[in-house]
Amino acid sequence: MLSVIEHFNKYPLRTQKQIDFLLFTKAYYLILNRSHLTDLQSLVNIRASMNKGLPERLALEFPKTNPVIIPEFISIQNKVFDMNYWIAGFVAGEGCFFVKTSQSKTHKLGLSLSLNFIVVQNIRDIGIMEEIKTILDCGSITINERSAIVRYTVSKLSDLHNKIIPFLDKYTIIGEKVKDYEDFKKVSNLMTNKSHLTKEGLDKSDKI
Repeated sequence: MLSVIEHFNKYPLRTQKQIDFLLFTKAYYLILNRSHLTDLQSLVNIRASMNKGLPERLALEFPKTNPVIIPEFISIQNKVFDMNYWIAGFVAGEGCFFVKTSQSKTHKLGLSLSLNFIVVQNIRDIGIMEEIKTILDCGSITINERSAIVRYTVSKLSDLHNKIIPFLDKYTIIGEKVKDYEDFKKVSNLMTNKSHLTKEGLDKSDKI
């Protein structure tokens, strides 16, 4: 566990999850010192300030809970590390490559094809989403107040083909999601070449 804490101390989290990490670290040292064996309430007080707070069962078990003060979020400047590689990692965890086929009366084949690159995050990290939008120089941000979700979306084909794909080709993502990205690229190429306007091209994109 200490190696995990040392890693994130060296490479700080950029999102608001950094606050949960700081509280997690505080809880770790409390347990390391075995203080929780005589003062379990202190550990619960830390837990009450993390994520969404105490679940109902814990709140009932510890009615005297007093959440600890939430640490101040520390903004990490870009010069500390390469923000572009950070974005690639963020996309691997939070991004989605979406290909959609819809019925359409205005298209000759009766179907329309569209692509969407989407990144979703809690509304508390809207600042990070706006920073990503600025760096990628395209797309839009929408907010759902009810679900506390902020969504960054790029759907314009020219932006996907000329900005998003070249960026992720240069700053590659790692993991299973790279397979979705490669398929996404194939469909983008089909659409850019207008092959999707033919029955053969549409069938090919459907198989992808």
